[in-house]
Formats: sequence, structure tokens, C-alpha cells
Amino acid sequence: MISFELARRLKQAGFPQSELARRQCDAGYDYVSMPGLAALIEACGRDFGALGRKGSGWVACGYVAQYGEWKNAHSGHSPEDAVARLWLAVYAEAAAEDAVA
Repeated sequence: MISFELARRLKQAGFPQSELARRQCDAGYDYVSMPGLAALIEACGRDFGALGRKGSGWVACGYVAQYGEWKNAHSGHSPEDAVARLWLAVYAEAAAEDAVA
């Protein structure tokens, strides 16, 4: 499970929120979705490449088939934490590209 602060960063970066989270926010509560591993991987889309153990933690990274290389490696204490950080990096790249265009 990811921390509340990481979930908040996901929300601020535009990660889709559950209906419950949206209703709670509309009611004035500080509420965020706590996505599971499958939702995080799904949200990364084609930018998700692999997830594996690294020491006592986890690492998630993307794979660029066109170049045959791994990129955007992000570590975390849990698989969800590592993939959430990967999504944040992918989102930051996409937002930067949109800002340039």
C-alpha cells in the first residue's frame, strides 16, 4: 500500500480518483484514492516495463522496445510505491512534452 502523501501527489498530478474520493472531496474532506498495484500498472500503460525486487525494496521501470533499453527506474518499499513513482515520472514527462507543444 502507498502512503497518504504519495497518494496525494498522484491526485495532484492527475491520477484518476475513485467516485468515493470525488464525493468526499466535494463534501470538503481531504480524501484521496489509494490505488492498488493493478490500477497503477494499468495507468502507466505502455510505459510500464517491469517490476522486481531490489534488496529489501522494489523497483519499477519502463522499457523502450524501439531502443531496446530500460528507462525511468524508480524504487519503493512496496510494489505499489515503486509503480506509483514510475507513474509520477511518466506523467511529469508527458506534462512537460505537452507544455512544449
